[in-house]
Amino acid sequence: MRTSLTPKTVRRLLTADGYLDLGMPTEAVVELEKIENAGPLEGPRRLLHGIALKQLENHRDAITQFEKAARLMPSPVRRFAWRELAECYKAVGSNDLAELATKLAGEIDFQLKITLPMTDHLINLGAK
Repeated sequence: MRTSLTPKTVRRLLTADGYLDLGMPTEAVVELEKIENAGPLEGPRRLLHGIALKQLENHRDAITQFEKAARLMPSPVRRFAWRELAECYKAVGSNDLAELATKLAGEIDFQLKITLPMTDHLINLGAK
């Protein structure tokens, strides 16, 4: 079964990212939850969802999103997801998991930008 990437999915991801840039994580969550099938962008969707939930201090649900993103994303982005997971694990008192996530994240500090296929737009994932 082939999954096609729809313009609506791309628009929703870009809109959610824009909401995050504006400090509107609740609106970002609403937009991300409207996406039924992100296809090849499921990893970025999970990562953005985790970032929004973390900003809302909903660390338990953010952990779920970041864990899924870490499994789906390529290595550099995976390390970013692990770094975010470490902070969420600490927030919920899971210090052993936080330590493990910190090791998996490594020492790299970067701002993450991913180019979407078939667009000239960038999704700014988690840049501070």
